[in-house]
Amino acid sequence: MNYGVMKTVGLRTGLVAALLAIACQGQLFNVRVSGDATTTVPARTALEQLVGDFGFGEFVSMDLTESQELQNQGVEPGDIASARLVRFDLEAIDPDDADLSFLDSMSIYVEAPDLPRVLLATASEFPEGEAVVEFELTGEDIADHVVSQSMTFSTEVNGRRPTSRTEVLASYAVRVGVTGQGACAQTRRGD
Repeated sequence: MNYGVMKTVGLRTGLVAALLAIACQGQLFNVRVSGDATTTVPARTALEQLVGDFGFGEFVSMDLTESQELQNQGVEPGDIASARLVRFDLEAIDPDDADLSFLDSMSIYVEAPDLPRVLLATASEFPEGEAVVEFELTGEDIADHVVSQSMTFSTEVNGRRPTSRTEVLASYAVRVGVTGQGACAQTRRGD
């Protein structure tokens, strides 16, 4: 092997080792965890017109620490330093001409045992003819909720049920700040 090539390989290896050493000293990096869930809002009846709470199934109770995005990085609960909701929106997906104008306002909260309930996102405008609404985010750090034994999302909804059954898709993204130690552990396991 040529000395120049060896020197270049040595420099690259040294640079990678230095970057890993910095990461392993606890520096933060971000992992984006995203997902979605659907719910069906029944059509209004003469007796039952108020919307009430949305039940988003798998969205209501989830474990972000088990997400594939974090698993791929070797992140464990102890590596999570911060977590913030960075996107939340609703979309009326069925029937084809559905919109969300049956809603007046909606708030999204996160809850966990022995932790306060925290407001994450709100929306108060659901224009007629608009199928998608982006929520305003509070930017609250929910790392303690994410690593708790169980975390649930709840909704407070004001409005009337739609005139026809409507399927609604909730999409979210959470930016999770993790220490480099999780990535370092993953690298060591690969050795």
